Amino acid sequence: MLVPIPPEASAGSATVADIRGVARPALAAFIESEIAQSKARPLAVLMVSVARPRQLESITRVSAWEQKLQQIDIRIARILRATDRYARLSEEKLCIVLPMLANGAQAVLAAARIAAALQEPANNETKDMSVRASVGIAIWPEHGADADELVRCADMAAHIAAEAGEDYHVIRPEDRVDLQRLDGDTEGQLLHAIRQNELLVHYQPQIDVRSGRCVGAEALLRWTATTGAALPTAMAIDIAEQAGLIGPLTFAVINTVLRDAVQFRRQGVDINLSINLSTKVLSDLEMPDIVQQAMETWDVRPDHLTFEITEGVMIGDIERSLVVLNRLRDMGLRLSIDDFGTGYSSLAYMKRFPVHELKIDQSFVANMLTSRGDRQIVQSVIDLSHNFALQVVAEGVENEETLEALKAMGCDLAQGFLFSRALAYGEFLEWITARRN
Repeated sequence: MLVPIPPEASAGSATVADIRGVARPALAAFIESEIAQSKARPLAVLMVSVARPRQLESITRVSAWEQKLQQIDIRIARILRATDRYARLSEEKLCIVLPMLANGAQAVLAAARIAAALQEPANNETKDMSVRASVGIAIWPEHGADADELVRCADMAAHIAAEAGEDYHVIRPEDRVDLQRLDGDTEGQLLHAIRQNELLVHYQPQIDVRSGRCVGAEALLRWTATTGAALPTAMAIDIAEQAGLIGPLTFAVINTVLRDAVQFRRQGVDINLSINLSTKVLSDLEMPDIVQQAMETWDVRPDHLTFEITEGVMIGDIERSLVVLNRLRDMGLRLSIDDFGTGYSSLAYMKRFPVHELKIDQSFVANMLTSRGDRQIVQSVIDLSHNFALQVVAEGVENEETLEALKAMGCDLAQGFLFSRALAYGEFLEWITARRN
């Protein structure tokens, strides 16, 4: 049963027992009840997506993550009112309902306070470990007429916030239109897109910090459903993983990138292209053979292709993943660890993984000019990379001051809005051609 946050919790004495996770039916029932009694006062649904800290991504530190979850519960309880409701939908996603608001601005303020509270370092077992939170906001009646619509809108807004590296995102009319267009057989639409070769790939340039030349690009999936709805990449990946389509989706993207690589080469553009791999794909021992066949079909050199993996691979089936990764490296492909932090798991397994490159998470890069801690993290990752003879890429570079600081710190490559957003094939070709002239 969904229960209120006790008044004493808001006063700072909450315990985990005070804040119980609930199932979606109870959450929906509460939202519908509050809408019926609202007397036209706004109600907000906040979807909070939390990213497990790098330091806690080890299976040997499960207890530390559980402690962190308890701290999250307590911190959120101190922010919420006694009339608010809190539901944990999973370890990394929770939903908050704020009824009887004076205006929508109160929801935005609550989201900002929640994101800030979770970013504050904790103590004890989880000392100095902050949590990155992305909060999606949907408000009744502006953004949805019922509980289901509000929760879906808030969830999409959380995905958008996470992709943009923002603390929170209020669902916009254009976001909501896309969500409504997607109603129906989402998994079937994605499967159709894969089979009909309707997936699009955009490319974000990677710049050599010293020379200023574009030497590579990260390939990013863009999916517009058959109904015309454009989904955030993270949401499309989630759908694929839940539907068991992540393998076909990944190979469709690889095929598209290899096809584009051939066209780039014919236009005199000879750069490295990076593709993100899901951790689940690395459990497929046949994956290297499929990649080899695709490269031979398109006649693309393996050293012109980089596969990016996340640190999550280090807590999965490590031995099976290592077999796949070593085969890919032996084939001549480059390997990169994406969104790299200074976590426990990264340091413990670094020598075992046959990688060529580390990518610094954009959250550290974005704040390195104003946060001494983030600047130290960036410098540490650069030094660590070079000590292991690895190349280092900084993500999220948005201004010249950050670029100059990265150059002084010895960073190798940079990507971000300072140079360009992710561009469709034709746009990217025009961009890089103009840059070279």
